[in-house]
Amino acid sequence: MVDGCLVVYKPKGITSHDVINKIRRVYKIKKCGHAGTLDPMAQGVLLVFFGKALKLINFIPGEHLDKTYLARLTLGSTTDSYDETGNITSVFEGKTDYSDDVLNKAINKYIGKYEQVPPVYSAIKVQGKKAYAMARAGEEVKLAARPVEVNSIRLIDDFINSQKHNLLIRVHCSRGTYIRSLAHDIGQELGCGAYLSYLLRERVGKWDSSHAFPYWKLEKGISFLEDFAFTKLEDVLSFPKIIIKQEALFKINNGQTITKREISDIEVTNQEVTSIFQILSPEKKLIAVYTNNKPNNNSLDEFRLFPLRVFHESETD
Repeated sequence: MVDGCLVVYKPKGITSHDVINKIRRVYKIKKCGHAGTLDPMAQGVLLVFFGKALKLINFIPGEHLDKTYLARLTLGSTTDSYDETGNITSVFEGKTDYSDDVLNKAINKYIGKYEQVPPVYSAIKVQGKKAYAMARAGEEVKLAARPVEVNSIRLIDDFINSQKHNLLIRVHCSRGTYIRSLAHDIGQELGCGAYLSYLLRERVGKWDSSHAFPYWKLEKGISFLEDFAFTKLEDVLSFPKIIIKQEALFKINNGQTITKREISDIEVTNQEVTSIFQILSPEKKLIAVYTNNKPNNNSLDEFRLFPLRVFHESETD
């Protein structure tokens, strides 16, 4: 059984699920899944979780899954998918040689919190159906705007390639932000239209592309367990680690509360205030996730931790 998170460098031209299928076939690992789909036309960081780590995804705070992208916007036309894979829906006949001031003004409009409309060619479900499947079937798709946050957008380059005007930007944003929609929105703001023609996901939270495991190594079945790209189960979350005493194992395995008497040591990796704790065995193996977020539980004399998720050695679900 493999438990942990692998940062895979997904190449352009394959789906995120193709990566999962490759791992399952080559490594014979059934319990694995990705977090945060990366479109086939995009490349870069794809997080793959194994075994018990799959149960940790929902415990990762949203702000710890922020993303950084390097994106190329092609100006002068729009597509139905908002990227280069779609059908052209409009062509601008005017000039697109905007000044830096005009470009930065259009870009800066989308820095901060705002309501973003996702592209219809997305995996978002509408009444149980995936939006892209409905769009391909010719059905009308209307997606509601969703709150996103773009922390920063930096204009890296402004250039002509194959007689097309392109902008290269670096975006730092919240999870759930569609860079395709951002490209489309900036094009609308400029008045000429734009679509996404290149996308590299450089980073997701603490995981970045410089330590990513290349896809060709997956194809060859090269072990990743000792690679920098692999994060062990105990290091996936950043919450404080509580090492319990041997006699407390029975209580943990039965999902009971624990108090200060059962605690051997506490390891704190950052100073963030949290109500969630990782419970480690005396051998420092992650065995549970607990919380002290209960009413009237502020007194240290009455300090108690309550189970959120307990991992059993024989767990196979």
